[in-house]
Amino acid sequence: MAQLDSATYARFLEKSNSKSRVPISHANFKWQIAAIDISAVVASCFAGGFVYHLIAVPNFIQDVGILAGTGILAATFYVLVARAFGLYDFQCLLDSGPCMTRVLGGWALSVLLLSLVLFLLKVGASSSRGAVVTFAVLGGLSLAVSRTIAATLLRRSVRHGTLTGRRAVVAGDPAELHSLTPRKLLAQHGLMEVGRVPLLHGLNSDELDALLKLTRSRGAEEIVLALNWQNKQQLNTARRHLRLSPLPVRLLPDRTVSALLSLAGDVNQEFAIELQRQPLTMAERSVKRLFDIVVSAGLLVALSPLLLLTALIIKLDSPGPVIFRQQRNGFNGRPFLIFKFRSMSVLEDGDTILQAKRDDARITRVGRVLRRTSIDELPQLNVLKGDMSLIGPRPHALAHDNEYGRAIAAYAFRQHVRPGISGWAQVNGFRGETASIERMEKRVEHDLWYINNWSIWLDMRIALRSCFVLAGNESAY
Repeated sequence: MAQLDSATYARFLEKSNSKSRVPISHANFKWQIAAIDISAVVASCFAGGFVYHLIAVPNFIQDVGILAGTGILAATFYVLVARAFGLYDFQCLLDSGPCMTRVLGGWALSVLLLSLVLFLLKVGASSSRGAVVTFAVLGGLSLAVSRTIAATLLRRSVRHGTLTGRRAVVAGDPAELHSLTPRKLLAQHGLMEVGRVPLLHGLNSDELDALLKLTRSRGAEEIVLALNWQNKQQLNTARRHLRLSPLPVRLLPDRTVSALLSLAGDVNQEFAIELQRQPLTMAERSVKRLFDIVVSAGLLVALSPLLLLTALIIKLDSPGPVIFRQQRNGFNGRPFLIFKFRSMSVLEDGDTILQAKRDDARITRVGRVLRRTSIDELPQLNVLKGDMSLIGPRPHALAHDNEYGRAIAAYAFRQHVRPGISGWAQVNGFRGETASIERMEKRVEHDLWYINNWSIWLDMRIALRSCFVLAGNESAY
Protein backbone atom coordinates (compact mmCIF):
# COMPACT_ATOMS: atom_id res chain seq x y z
CA MET A 1 0.00 0.00 0.00
CA ALA A 2 1.21 3.50 -0.73
CA GLN A 3 2.76 4.95 2.41
CA LEU A 4 2.22 8.50 3.62
CA ASP A 5 4.99 9.71 5.93
CA SER A 6 4.36 11.42 9.27
CA ALA A 7 5.20 14.84 7.88
CA THR A 8 2.53 14.49 5.19
CA TYR A 9 -0.04 13.39 7.72
CA ALA A 10 0.94 16.19 10.09
CA ARG A 11 0.10 18.63 7.31
CA PHE A 12 -3.24 16.84 6.97
CA LEU A 13 -3.97 17.40 10.67
CA GLU A 14 -2.98 21.06 10.45
CA LYS A 15 -5.26 21.62 7.46
CA SER A 16 -8.19 19.59 8.75
CA ASN A 17 -10.10 22.77 9.59
CA SER A 18 -9.33 24.47 6.29
CA LYS A 19 -12.28 26.16 4.60
CA SER A 20 -10.62 26.40 1.19
CA ARG A 21 -11.63 22.92 0.06
CA VAL A 22 -14.75 20.84 0.46
CA PRO A 23 -14.10 18.20 3.14
CA ILE A 24 -14.64 14.51 2.40
CA SER A 25 -16.05 12.37 5.18
CA HIS A 26 -14.24 9.11 5.92
CA ALA A 27 -17.56 7.53 6.87
CA ASN A 28 -19.23 8.50 3.58
CA PHE A 29 -16.32 8.07 1.19
CA LYS A 30 -16.89 4.34 0.69
CA TRP A 31 -20.53 4.96 -0.17
CA GLN A 32 -19.51 7.62 -2.67
CA ILE A 33 -17.14 5.13 -4.31
CA ALA A 34 -19.90 2.52 -4.33
CA ALA A 35 -22.20 5.01 -6.09
CA ILE A 36 -19.50 5.64 -8.70
CA ASP A 37 -19.08 1.89 -9.21
CA ILE A 38 -22.83 1.46 -9.68
CA SER A 39 -22.90 4.26 -12.24
CA ALA A 40 -19.92 2.77 -14.05
CA VAL A 41 -21.52 -0.68 -14.24
CA VAL A 42 -24.91 0.59 -15.45
CA ALA A 43 -23.26 2.85 -18.04
CA SER A 44 -21.12 -0.08 -19.24
CA CYS A 45 -24.24 -2.22 -19.64
CA PHE A 46 -25.88 0.35 -21.89
CA ALA A 47 -22.64 0.92 -23.81
CA GLY A 48 -22.03 -2.80 -24.22
CA GLY A 49 -25.53 -3.49 -25.48
CA PHE A 50 -25.66 -0.64 -27.98
CA VAL A 51 -22.08 -1.00 -29.22
CA TYR A 52 -22.34 -4.76 -29.81
CA HIS A 53 -25.64 -4.59 -31.64
CA LEU A 54 -24.57 -1.54 -33.62
CA ILE A 55 -21.60 -3.52 -34.96
CA ALA A 56 -22.94 -7.08 -35.08
CA VAL A 57 -26.68 -6.56 -35.68
CA PRO A 58 -27.23 -3.02 -37.04
CA ASN A 59 -31.00 -3.43 -37.44
CA PHE A 60 -31.58 -4.82 -33.94
CA ILE A 61 -33.87 -2.72 -31.72
CA GLN A 62 -32.41 -2.72 -28.20
CA ASP A 63 -34.81 -3.04 -25.25
CA VAL A 64 -33.82 -0.21 -22.92
CA GLY A 65 -35.73 -1.75 -20.01
CA ILE A 66 -33.78 -5.01 -20.29
CA LEU A 67 -30.48 -3.09 -20.35
CA ALA A 68 -31.42 -1.02 -17.30
CA GLY A 69 -32.53 -4.05 -15.32
CA THR A 70 -29.43 -6.01 -16.27
CA GLY A 71 -27.12 -3.14 -15.35
CA ILE A 72 -28.77 -2.53 -11.97
CA LEU A 73 -28.70 -6.25 -11.15
CA ALA A 74 -25.02 -6.53 -12.09
CA ALA A 75 -24.17 -3.41 -10.10
CA THR A 76 -25.97 -4.81 -7.06
CA PHE A 77 -24.05 -8.08 -7.32
CA TYR A 78 -20.76 -6.23 -7.63
CA VAL A 79 -21.31 -3.94 -4.63
CA LEU A 80 -22.24 -6.92 -2.45
CA VAL A 81 -19.22 -8.90 -3.64
CA ALA A 82 -16.93 -5.88 -3.25
CA ARG A 83 -18.05 -5.38 0.34
CA ALA A 84 -17.45 -9.06 1.07
CA PHE A 85 -13.96 -8.81 -0.47
CA GLY A 86 -13.14 -5.68 1.56
CA LEU A 87 -12.81 -3.57 -1.59
CA TYR A 88 -14.37 -0.54 0.13
CA ASP A 89 -11.99 -0.59 3.08
CA PHE A 90 -9.94 2.55 3.45
CA GLN A 91 -6.57 0.90 2.84
CA CYS A 92 -7.80 -0.80 -0.33
CA LEU A 93 -9.32 2.44 -1.61
CA LEU A 94 -6.15 4.37 -0.86
CA ASP A 95 -3.97 2.34 -3.22
CA SER A 96 -5.67 0.71 -6.19
CA GLY A 97 -2.63 -1.30 -7.32
CA PRO A 98 -2.58 -4.27 -4.92
CA CYS A 99 -6.39 -4.44 -4.82
CA MET A 100 -6.92 -4.29 -8.59
CA THR A 101 -6.79 -8.08 -8.90
CA ARG A 102 -9.54 -8.38 -6.30
CA VAL A 103 -11.58 -5.70 -8.09
CA LEU A 104 -11.45 -7.59 -11.37
CA GLY A 105 -12.02 -10.91 -9.59
CA GLY A 106 -15.07 -9.48 -7.85
CA TRP A 107 -16.39 -8.22 -11.16
CA ALA A 108 -15.86 -11.62 -12.80
CA LEU A 109 -17.82 -13.29 -10.01
CA SER A 110 -20.57 -10.69 -10.40
CA VAL A 111 -20.82 -11.43 -14.14
CA LEU A 112 -21.09 -15.16 -13.41
CA LEU A 113 -23.89 -14.50 -10.91
CA LEU A 114 -25.63 -12.27 -13.44
CA SER A 115 -25.40 -14.95 -16.14
CA LEU A 116 -26.83 -17.53 -13.75
CA VAL A 117 -29.79 -15.31 -12.87
CA LEU A 118 -30.48 -14.51 -16.53
CA PHE A 119 -30.47 -18.22 -17.29
CA LEU A 120 -32.75 -19.13 -14.36
CA LEU A 121 -35.20 -16.35 -15.21
CA LYS A 122 -35.15 -17.44 -18.87
CA VAL A 123 -34.40 -13.94 -20.12
CA GLY A 124 -31.08 -14.90 -21.67
CA ALA A 125 -32.68 -14.83 -25.10
CA SER A 126 -33.29 -11.11 -24.71
CA SER A 127 -29.59 -10.53 -23.99
CA SER A 128 -27.22 -11.98 -26.57
CA ARG A 129 -24.00 -13.60 -25.42
CA GLY A 130 -21.97 -11.13 -27.44
CA ALA A 131 -23.61 -8.19 -25.68
CA VAL A 132 -22.99 -9.77 -22.27
CA VAL A 133 -19.31 -10.38 -23.12
CA THR A 134 -18.93 -6.81 -24.35
CA PHE A 135 -20.61 -5.57 -21.18
CA ALA A 136 -18.27 -7.71 -19.04
CA VAL A 137 -15.16 -6.29 -20.73
CA LEU A 138 -16.35 -2.67 -20.60
CA GLY A 139 -17.51 -3.10 -17.00
CA GLY A 140 -14.13 -4.40 -15.89
CA LEU A 141 -12.33 -1.54 -17.63
CA SER A 142 -14.65 1.09 -16.19
CA LEU A 143 -14.28 -0.30 -12.66
CA ALA A 144 -10.48 -0.31 -13.00
CA VAL A 145 -10.52 3.31 -14.18
CA SER A 146 -12.96 4.46 -11.47
CA ARG A 147 -10.91 2.71 -8.78
CA THR A 148 -7.72 4.40 -10.00
CA ILE A 149 -9.41 7.81 -9.99
CA ALA A 150 -10.85 7.17 -6.52
CA ALA A 151 -7.40 6.28 -5.13
CA THR A 152 -5.94 9.45 -6.62
CA LEU A 153 -8.68 11.62 -5.12
CA LEU A 154 -8.35 9.93 -1.75
CA ARG A 155 -4.58 10.42 -1.58
CA ARG A 156 -5.03 14.04 -2.61
CA SER A 157 -7.65 14.61 0.09
CA VAL A 158 -5.25 13.19 2.68
CA ARG A 159 -2.43 15.45 1.52
CA HIS A 160 -4.62 18.57 1.54
CA GLY A 161 -6.30 17.72 4.85
CA THR A 162 -9.82 17.50 3.42
CA LEU A 163 -10.44 13.91 4.51
CA THR A 164 -12.25 14.00 7.82
CA GLY A 165 -13.32 11.40 10.34
CA ARG A 166 -15.06 11.52 13.69
CA ARG A 167 -13.04 13.81 15.93
CA ALA A 168 -11.40 11.73 18.66
CA VAL A 169 -9.14 12.29 21.65
CA VAL A 170 -6.74 9.42 22.24
CA ALA A 171 -5.60 8.38 25.71
CA GLY A 172 -3.50 5.44 26.81
CA ASP A 173 -0.19 3.92 27.83
CA PRO A 174 2.77 5.71 26.26
CA ALA A 175 4.01 2.36 24.89
CA GLU A 176 0.66 1.68 23.20
CA LEU A 177 0.34 5.24 21.92
CA HIS A 178 3.78 5.03 20.29
CA SER A 179 2.53 2.53 17.71
CA LEU A 180 -0.83 4.29 17.17
CA THR A 181 -0.27 6.95 14.51
CA PRO A 182 -2.98 9.44 13.45
CA ARG A 183 -2.96 7.90 9.97
CA LYS A 184 -3.54 4.40 11.39
CA LEU A 185 -6.40 5.71 13.51
CA LEU A 186 -8.07 7.27 10.46
CA ALA A 187 -7.35 4.37 8.12
CA GLN A 188 -8.57 1.58 10.37
CA HIS A 189 -11.25 3.26 12.47
CA GLY A 190 -12.36 6.40 10.62
CA LEU A 191 -11.29 8.64 13.49
CA MET A 192 -9.41 11.92 13.18
CA GLU A 193 -7.15 12.53 16.15
CA VAL A 194 -7.58 16.00 17.64
CA GLY A 195 -5.74 15.42 20.92
CA ARG A 196 -3.62 12.89 22.81
CA VAL A 197 -3.27 12.29 26.55
CA PRO A 198 -0.60 9.85 27.84
CA LEU A 199 -1.81 8.07 30.97
CA LEU A 200 1.27 7.85 33.15
CA HIS A 201 -0.65 7.06 36.34
CA GLY A 202 -3.54 4.92 35.14
CA LEU A 203 -6.06 7.76 34.68
CA ASN A 204 -5.89 9.53 38.02
CA SER A 205 -7.98 12.62 38.77
CA ASP A 206 -5.53 15.04 37.12
CA GLU A 207 -5.29 12.95 33.95
CA LEU A 208 -9.07 12.53 33.88
CA ASP A 209 -9.59 16.30 34.17
CA ALA A 210 -7.05 16.90 31.41
CA LEU A 211 -8.74 14.33 29.17
CA LEU A 212 -12.26 15.67 29.68
CA LYS A 213 -11.10 19.26 29.27
CA LEU A 214 -9.40 18.34 26.01
CA THR A 215 -12.53 16.65 24.65
CA ARG A 216 -14.51 19.84 25.27
CA SER A 217 -11.96 22.30 23.93
CA ARG A 218 -11.28 20.27 20.78
CA GLY A 219 -14.90 19.42 20.07
CA ALA A 220 -14.23 15.67 20.27
CA GLU A 221 -16.95 13.24 19.27
CA GLU A 222 -15.32 10.15 20.72
CA ILE A 223 -12.72 8.96 23.23
CA VAL A 224 -10.25 6.28 22.18
CA LEU A 225 -8.31 4.20 24.69
CA ALA A 226 -5.03 2.49 23.84
CA LEU A 227 -4.30 0.38 26.91
CA ASN A 228 -2.60 -2.90 27.75
CA TRP A 229 -5.37 -5.49 27.91
CA GLN A 230 -3.55 -7.47 30.58
CA ASN A 231 -3.77 -4.57 33.04
CA LYS A 232 -7.33 -5.23 34.19
CA GLN A 233 -7.17 -2.72 37.02
CA GLN A 234 -6.31 0.11 34.63
CA LEU A 235 -9.06 -0.96 32.23
CA ASN A 236 -11.68 -1.00 35.00
CA THR A 237 -10.49 2.36 36.35
CA ALA A 238 -10.64 3.97 32.91
CA ARG A 239 -14.08 2.56 32.20
CA ARG A 240 -15.46 3.72 35.57
CA HIS A 241 -14.02 7.23 35.37
CA LEU A 242 -14.99 7.85 31.76
CA ARG A 243 -18.64 7.24 32.56
CA LEU A 244 -18.58 10.91 33.55
CA SER A 245 -18.27 11.77 29.86
CA PRO A 246 -21.27 11.48 27.51
CA LEU A 247 -18.98 10.65 24.58
CA PRO A 248 -18.67 7.12 23.22
CA VAL A 249 -15.55 5.34 24.43
CA ARG A 250 -13.73 2.80 22.24
CA LEU A 251 -10.97 0.43 23.38
CA LEU A 252 -8.45 -0.44 20.66
CA PRO A 253 -6.56 -3.73 20.52
CA ASP A 254 -3.19 -3.56 22.24
CA ARG A 255 0.01 -4.59 20.46
CA THR A 256 -0.38 -8.27 21.36
CA VAL A 257 -3.98 -8.49 20.16
CA SER A 258 -3.17 -6.47 17.02
CA ALA A 259 -0.45 -8.96 16.13
CA LEU A 260 -2.97 -11.79 16.36
CA LEU A 261 -5.57 -9.91 14.33
CA SER A 262 -3.05 -9.19 11.58
CA LEU A 263 -2.91 -12.92 10.93
CA ALA A 264 -6.64 -12.92 10.22
CA GLY A 265 -6.45 -10.34 7.42
CA ASP A 266 -6.76 -6.57 6.99
CA VAL A 267 -10.51 -6.48 7.59
CA ASN A 268 -10.13 -7.47 11.23
CA GLN A 269 -7.77 -4.56 11.84
CA GLU A 270 -10.88 -2.39 12.24
CA PHE A 271 -11.79 -4.35 15.37
CA ALA A 272 -12.39 -2.33 18.56
CA ILE A 273 -14.48 -2.74 21.70
CA GLU A 274 -17.18 -0.18 22.42
CA LEU A 275 -16.97 0.41 26.17
CA GLN A 276 -19.58 3.15 26.16
CA ARG A 277 -22.06 4.33 23.58
CA GLN A 278 -23.71 7.71 23.31
CA PRO A 279 -27.11 7.96 25.07
CA LEU A 280 -28.73 8.96 21.77
CA THR A 281 -27.85 7.84 18.28
CA MET A 282 -27.15 10.34 15.52
CA ALA A 283 -30.63 9.78 14.09
CA GLU A 284 -32.22 10.31 17.52
CA ARG A 285 -30.22 13.49 18.11
CA SER A 286 -31.28 14.78 14.69
CA VAL A 287 -34.96 14.13 15.41
CA LYS A 288 -34.69 15.78 18.83
CA ARG A 289 -32.88 18.79 17.36
CA LEU A 290 -35.49 19.18 14.62
CA PHE A 291 -38.24 19.08 17.24
CA ASP A 292 -36.43 21.76 19.27
CA ILE A 293 -35.97 24.10 16.32
CA VAL A 294 -39.52 23.79 14.99
CA VAL A 295 -41.26 24.19 18.35
CA SER A 296 -39.00 26.92 19.78
CA ALA A 297 -39.15 28.98 16.58
CA GLY A 298 -42.92 28.60 16.50
CA LEU A 299 -43.19 29.72 20.13
CA LEU A 300 -41.04 32.78 19.50
CA VAL A 301 -43.29 33.87 16.65
CA ALA A 302 -46.60 33.02 18.32
CA LEU A 303 -45.69 34.55 21.68
CA SER A 304 -43.78 37.58 20.38
CA PRO A 305 -46.44 40.07 21.61
CA LEU A 306 -46.24 38.54 25.12
CA LEU A 307 -42.44 38.61 25.04
CA LEU A 308 -42.37 42.29 24.04
CA LEU A 309 -44.90 43.16 26.73
CA THR A 310 -42.92 41.23 29.35
CA ALA A 311 -39.69 43.00 28.37
CA LEU A 312 -41.41 46.38 28.70
CA ILE A 313 -42.87 45.58 32.14
CA ILE A 314 -39.50 44.34 33.44
CA LYS A 315 -37.84 47.55 32.30
CA LEU A 316 -40.48 49.71 33.98
CA ASP A 317 -40.59 47.65 37.19
CA SER A 318 -36.94 47.77 38.29
CA PRO A 319 -33.55 49.02 37.12
CA GLY A 320 -31.30 46.61 35.29
CA PRO A 321 -31.23 44.68 32.02
CA VAL A 322 -34.26 42.88 30.66
CA ILE A 323 -32.35 39.66 29.96
CA PHE A 324 -30.60 37.74 32.72
CA ARG A 325 -27.33 36.01 31.76
CA GLN A 326 -25.50 33.35 33.73
CA GLN A 327 -22.92 30.65 33.07
CA ARG A 328 -24.30 27.10 33.06
CA ASN A 329 -22.83 23.71 32.17
CA GLY A 330 -24.25 22.07 29.07
CA PHE A 331 -23.65 18.88 27.14
CA ASN A 332 -20.36 17.22 28.12
CA GLY A 333 -19.86 19.85 30.82
CA ARG A 334 -19.24 22.56 28.22
CA PRO A 335 -20.17 25.97 29.73
CA PHE A 336 -22.59 28.27 27.95
CA LEU A 337 -24.37 31.55 28.69
CA ILE A 338 -28.05 31.09 29.50
CA PHE A 339 -30.57 33.82 28.58
CA LYS A 340 -33.78 34.34 30.59
CA PHE A 341 -36.06 37.22 31.47
CA ARG A 342 -34.63 38.91 34.56
CA SER A 343 -36.76 38.14 37.62
CA MET A 344 -34.38 39.25 40.39
CA SER A 345 -32.68 42.47 41.36
CA VAL A 346 -29.24 40.80 41.28
CA LEU A 347 -27.23 39.22 38.47
CA GLU A 348 -25.24 36.62 40.39
CA ASP A 349 -22.72 34.50 38.51
CA GLY A 350 -19.68 33.08 40.28
CA ASP A 351 -18.42 30.58 42.81
CA THR A 352 -21.12 31.37 45.35
CA ILE A 353 -24.76 31.66 44.34
CA LEU A 354 -27.74 31.39 46.70
CA GLN A 355 -30.79 29.55 45.40
CA ALA A 356 -34.05 31.43 45.29
CA LYS A 357 -36.16 30.80 48.41
CA ARG A 358 -39.73 31.51 49.41
CA ASP A 359 -40.21 35.24 50.04
CA ASP A 360 -36.72 35.92 48.69
CA ALA A 361 -36.09 39.69 48.83
CA ARG A 362 -34.00 39.54 45.65
CA ILE A 363 -37.02 38.63 43.52
CA THR A 364 -38.75 41.62 41.96
CA ARG A 365 -42.51 42.17 41.99
CA VAL A 366 -42.79 41.26 38.31
CA GLY A 367 -40.25 38.48 38.82
CA ARG A 368 -42.57 36.61 41.19
CA VAL A 369 -45.21 36.40 38.50
CA LEU A 370 -42.66 35.46 35.84
CA ARG A 371 -41.17 32.66 37.93
CA ARG A 372 -44.56 31.33 39.08
CA THR A 373 -45.87 31.14 35.50
CA SER A 374 -42.48 30.17 33.92
CA ILE A 375 -42.72 33.14 31.57
CA ASP A 376 -39.11 33.96 32.46
CA GLU A 377 -38.12 30.80 30.52
CA LEU A 378 -39.92 31.78 27.31
CA PRO A 379 -37.01 33.33 25.39
CA GLN A 380 -35.83 30.27 23.45
CA LEU A 381 -32.53 31.72 22.23
CA ASN A 382 -30.46 28.99 23.87
CA VAL A 383 -32.58 26.30 22.21
CA LEU A 384 -32.21 27.85 18.77
CA LYS A 385 -28.46 28.26 19.32
CA GLY A 386 -28.15 24.58 20.24
CA ASP A 387 -26.88 25.14 23.79
CA MET A 388 -30.09 23.71 25.22
CA SER A 389 -33.01 21.53 24.26
CA LEU A 390 -36.69 22.14 24.99
CA ILE A 391 -36.75 18.97 27.10
CA GLY A 392 -33.87 17.71 29.22
CA PRO A 393 -32.26 17.96 32.65
CA ARG A 394 -32.45 21.52 33.96
CA PRO A 395 -29.03 23.24 33.96
CA HIS A 396 -27.81 24.63 37.26
CA ALA A 397 -25.40 27.45 38.02
CA LEU A 398 -21.75 26.42 37.93
CA ALA A 399 -21.44 26.85 41.69
CA HIS A 400 -24.32 24.42 42.25
CA ASP A 401 -22.90 21.93 39.76
CA ASN A 402 -19.65 21.88 41.70
CA GLU A 403 -21.48 21.44 45.00
CA TYR A 404 -23.80 18.64 43.90
CA GLY A 405 -21.18 16.96 41.73
CA ARG A 406 -19.14 16.27 44.86
CA ALA A 407 -22.13 15.06 46.89
CA ILE A 408 -24.01 12.94 44.32
CA ALA A 409 -22.06 10.26 42.46
CA ALA A 410 -24.35 10.13 39.39
CA TYR A 411 -24.81 13.91 39.09
CA ALA A 412 -22.46 14.27 36.10
CA PHE A 413 -24.57 11.83 34.06
CA ARG A 414 -27.11 14.63 33.61
CA GLN A 415 -24.68 16.16 31.12
CA HIS A 416 -24.96 13.17 28.78
CA VAL A 417 -27.62 15.14 26.85
CA ARG A 418 -28.31 18.81 26.26
CA PRO A 419 -29.95 20.56 29.23
CA GLY A 420 -33.58 21.51 28.82
CA ILE A 421 -36.05 24.29 29.51
CA SER A 422 -38.25 21.68 31.17
CA GLY A 423 -37.71 18.03 32.02
CA TRP A 424 -39.05 14.81 33.49
CA ALA A 425 -38.05 15.90 37.00
CA GLN A 426 -39.85 19.25 36.68
CA VAL A 427 -43.19 17.77 35.54
CA ASN A 428 -42.98 15.26 38.40
CA GLY A 429 -42.79 17.89 41.11
CA PHE A 430 -39.03 18.41 41.46
CA ARG A 431 -38.84 22.04 40.51
CA GLY A 432 -37.56 25.08 42.33
CA GLU A 433 -35.39 25.12 45.42
CA THR A 434 -33.52 21.96 46.42
CA ALA A 435 -33.34 22.58 50.14
CA SER A 436 -31.91 19.13 50.89
CA ILE A 437 -29.47 16.79 49.19
CA GLU A 438 -32.18 14.13 49.16
CA ARG A 439 -34.42 16.32 47.00
CA MET A 440 -31.59 16.90 44.53
CA GLU A 441 -30.94 13.14 44.45
CA LYS A 442 -34.57 12.62 43.46
CA ARG A 443 -34.23 15.21 40.72
CA VAL A 444 -31.09 13.48 39.42
CA GLU A 445 -32.87 10.12 39.56
CA HIS A 446 -35.64 11.45 37.31
CA ASP A 447 -33.11 13.05 34.95
CA LEU A 448 -31.25 9.76 34.54
CA TRP A 449 -34.50 7.92 33.90
CA TYR A 450 -35.27 10.40 31.15
CA ILE A 451 -31.84 9.93 29.53
CA ASN A 452 -32.12 6.14 29.59
CA ASN A 453 -35.70 6.08 28.27
CA TRP A 454 -35.66 8.94 25.77
CA SER A 455 -37.97 8.98 22.79
CA ILE A 456 -39.45 11.80 20.76
CA TRP A 457 -42.87 10.79 22.10
CA LEU A 458 -41.56 11.22 25.66
CA ASP A 459 -40.38 14.74 24.75
CA MET A 460 -43.81 15.56 23.35
CA ARG A 461 -45.47 14.16 26.47
CA ILE A 462 -43.25 16.22 28.78
CA ALA A 463 -43.75 19.35 26.68
CA LEU A 464 -47.53 18.94 26.87
CA ARG A 465 -47.47 18.31 30.62
CA SER A 466 -45.19 21.31 31.11
CA CYS A 467 -47.87 23.64 29.77
CA PHE A 468 -50.18 22.63 32.64
CA VAL A 469 -47.81 21.62 35.44
CA LEU A 470 -45.26 24.44 35.41
CA ALA A 471 -47.67 27.33 35.08
CA GLY A 472 -48.72 28.25 38.60
CA ASN A 473 -46.42 25.72 40.30
CA GLU A 474 -46.26 26.51 44.02
CA SER A 475 -42.64 25.32 44.29
CA ALA A 476 -41.44 28.01 41.86
CA TYR A 477 -40.34 31.09 43.72
